[in-house]
Amino acid sequence: MKKIIFLLIFVSFFPVFGQEVIHLGRSSKALLLGDAYTARADDEYTLFYNPAALARNSGLEVSPLNPQIGVTNALDEMDRFNDFPSSDAAAIADRLIGFPVYIQAGIFPGLKMASFGFNLFAQTRTSLLLQNLTHPQLDIDYRVDRGFVAGFAFNLGGSSKSGMRTSLGISLKHSQREGVSGTFDLFGTELLNKIQSGVESVDDLRNALGWSEGKAWGVDIGFEQAWKSTFSEFTWGASVLDIGDTRFRKTSGNADIPKQEMFVNAGVNFKQNFGIVAYSLSADIHPINSYLPFSRKLHLGLELDLPFVSLLGGISEGYVSYGVEVRFWPIKLIAGFYSNELGVEYKESEGKRAVFQLNLLDIDIDI
Repeated sequence: MKKIIFLLIFVSFFPVFGQEVIHLGRSSKALLLGDAYTARADDEYTLFYNPAALARNSGLEVSPLNPQIGVTNALDEMDRFNDFPSSDAAAIADRLIGFPVYIQAGIFPGLKMASFGFNLFAQTRTSLLLQNLTHPQLDIDYRVDRGFVAGFAFNLGGSSKSGMRTSLGISLKHSQREGVSGTFDLFGTELLNKIQSGVESVDDLRNALGWSEGKAWGVDIGFEQAWKSTFSEFTWGASVLDIGDTRFRKTSGNADIPKQEMFVNAGVNFKQNFGIVAYSLSADIHPINSYLPFSRKLHLGLELDLPFVSLLGGISEGYVSYGVEVRFWPIKLIAGFYSNELGVEYKESEGKRAVFQLNLLDIDIDI
């Protein structure tokens, strides 16, 4: 009996879900590096990966404008849209079965001042997937997140310049989330009744589908240890994001607001800088606490850094990612392609995506 109780407690610690792993904020560069970023986290998205990485900062970094856009990569699916039916609902559903629609736009302005970091964020994310040809079901996940996150890293020994450094980090975030999440029978009466029940505007329609709003506070912690020499640096780190799950207090609406799951992450990073040419190799295992196949938790990244440009590549959940970063102050452009797993098993349902990010007027002063 004790063994059964222990097993139930153990299993309850691991969130069991068979959908995409959704984070509050993701670095465009990290996504193109296979999202292997826990021990790297050296751009304006540090606080969304590992607050302990703030300890490596010794100056002032300001990122005032960095809009990010993500969309479905439909280049391999263009045949679906040739002679697309205009009025036959069944024919339209047949064309769109299994085609994941994804649209994301956000901005994450922030600053790092020594071991302190701060980010504002505002992001909208829409994911639609029509499944089951026999009985079409429409999965909808539409959410808007706004808020801020502030963090600090404590240096337990060593220097950010050379030798060994050990650091701990903690961050506090406040989020406002609103949106709709659920599965609807495309040709059933429930969805039709919702649409016909006094809907006169877009606001009425989204409220009928279960639109809700809420607020929440969340906490992240991180650890990092680095060994640095003249040309090389090896780093390993771990982080726990949204400790105990970030649950939203409902302020309007009737439906439950999707919580922000707790994710436990660990990773390593090795880089060498020879002046004109530098490279970085990174590997992550995350989310460790989710009940997913181990192969879905493995993330690998490679960056080749040349003057004014970096070539980016990686593997995440078994899918290849690749892209480029172009730097010519005051502009930095990141663009590329990556994929996320939308199903349960390894390489079961691929969501192909493209991401673009434009950074303007970044300031980096080494004090």
